[in-house]
Parts: sequence; structure tokens; C-alpha cells
Amino acid sequence: MNLLDLINDLLCGACCLRLILFTRSEPSRHRPWASALAYLLIVAFCAIVILPWLDRSIGIGVAQLLLNGVLVAALFSSGGNVTRLFQPRIGDRPSIFSRVLERKTWL
Repeated sequence: MNLLDLINDLLCGACCLRLILFTRSEPSRHRPWASALAYLLIVAFCAIVILPWLDRSIGIGVAQLLLNGVLVAALFSSGGNVTRLFQPRIGDRPSIFSRVLERKTWL
């Protein structure tokens, strides 16, 4: 195991833990699509960390594909501006990605 693999495992593990330890604020409501996406991301991050230790690399391709797909969707919803990935709103309205997850109107 080289240093880059170790750093990648730590980053994926941190993302997985952050998603698992998420708590909703009081006035918020349950959003099934966001919960399903969070679950799939947890599984993908865990797969990237665990599967190499089990000598099973076939699951890593599927997990990496899912993570890359979410990143592409986030980049397209922010117009390619990576600084907007960390902003919940673009201008006076939420980003397309957050509107889809919250089941609001798309346009």
C-alpha cells in the first residue's frame, strides 16, 4: 500500500463517517431521494476503503463510477464553478442539484 492509497482511504473513510453522522435540523422534513443518495454514497465510499483489503477490485469500479457521477452532476449544477459546490444557493435561488434532491421545481 502506497501513500496515495492511504490518503485516499482516509478521505473516503472521513466522507463515509460524515454521511453516517449527519443529523437533520428540527424543522426539516424527510427527503427519500436525498436519503437514498446518501446511502449509496456511504456504500460507495466504504467499498473503496474495504474492497482492496479483501482483494476484490471489481466493486471499486462501480463505487468509483457512482462517486464520479455525483461529482459530475454537482459540477454541472454549479455551472462548472467549483467554488459553487460549497454554496447551497446560487444567486437568489438554490442550485439545480439541491432543488432535485429537495423535490422542488427544476427551473
